[in-house]
Amino acid sequence: MALSYAIKHIIMFPGEFGQGKEAYAKLSSELERQADIYKGLGVNKDDIMKLLAPRPEGLPEELRIPVVTLGTSVDLKRQAGLAGIQIYYDFSSGYDTAGGITFSAPHLIWMQDGSKYLDKSVEWVRSHLGRNERPATQYDGVALGIVSPDFRKLLRNHTIDLPGTFVGSDAPYLHGWIGGPGLGHCFVSRADPHNGSASCAG
Repeated sequence: MALSYAIKHIIMFPGEFGQGKEAYAKLSSELERQADIYKGLGVNKDDIMKLLAPRPEGLPEELRIPVVTLGTSVDLKRQAGLAGIQIYYDFSSGYDTAGGITFSAPHLIWMQDGSKYLDKSVEWVRSHLGRNERPATQYDGVALGIVSPDFRKLLRNHTIDLPGTFVGSDAPYLHGWIGGPGLGHCFVSRADPHNGSASCAG
């Protein structure tokens, strides 16, 4: 599984974003790329670039994907539209679980795309997250979809559960079924080798 994760990481985000000047320069370029994408939502580039900071030390190894999540600063339906994601529930009914964080302004987080927790239920993941690791929310998941160059390819490999959000008693998940990417919800006890929960830090 570790090798599988590493391969997908290289496909989605070339380069490593660890410590040191070279990694910092690569991260700066990555944030510029994301800022250019977010111009489509009217987000000021300076509001993205001021988030630039080295990857914190002590994070779980798998949390290596830098993602700027907009939180509630931009309507989630507009965000999803930029990525071509169709939302299949009233996203305003979603609320944070214990550990889930929805920001009110752009925020840099470090994610893994669900590969770490393939074949693990949302219910299991919520109680087994590592130190310095929190469950990804519906906002984090949509942000991943916006900034990931190969998001649709990723969804052909597995759906992405978002354990940081409750939708009633369910959890939301990103899928790539016929018709394009979608954001739906399903029961938290589901475990399948083609489903995995996203998590993050920051």
